[in-house]
Amino acid sequence: MIARRALLIGATALSAVALTGPLVRSASAAADPAEFIRQLGDEALAQLVGSDITKAERAERFRKLLVANFDVPAIGKTVLGRYWKTATPEEQQDYQKLFEDFLVGNYAQRFGQYAGEKFTTAGVRDEGEGLHTVMTLIARPNGQTARLDWLMRDDGDSYKILDLKIEGISMSETHRSEFASVIQNNGGKVASLIDALRKKTAQMNAG
Repeated sequence: MIARRALLIGATALSAVALTGPLVRSASAAADPAEFIRQLGDEALAQLVGSDITKAERAERFRKLLVANFDVPAIGKTVLGRYWKTATPEEQQDYQKLFEDFLVGNYAQRFGQYAGEKFTTAGVRDEGEGLHTVMTLIARPNGQTARLDWLMRDDGDSYKILDLKIEGISMSETHRSEFASVIQNNGGKVASLIDALRKKTAQMNAG
């Protein structure tokens, strides 16, 4: 229940904070990590929120968002955890593609649930080795707030988001636990996860 709530809040939070404009440019030119998030927030909502946006359009725009601002390959490898080393090169390639498809299918359509949330940045924590955590607060219309921490990597002239913690719950760790359970329940084979992701993404695309 907690994990599901985290995913739902995370999707809404992404709609409030991390949507880009028509060119889907990243905020890599931002002077600091907090400004990166603020710029994304300033460009938010126009692309993925609205009753006139089709499912296919929303999915395509969200995929561009991921590529522009999130290090999806690094996140995917982290989520697979220790099983990354046991996967064959072909399995690694198939998994990474399906993981991106999974993120798109799992989160893109949730942006239609946006209900006027507002966000503010609440500080930046230097994690060392080019990593920063931007702390933000999401204020919902009902008066409740949610704390979100964005883990980002400084690549010199750009930033990439590596993880999002919602009230202390890591999205990467949540998915890693889910994926590990699938693998462990199927003889430790990464192929079982790949099959599950393929079926899941097909269902989401058909729904």
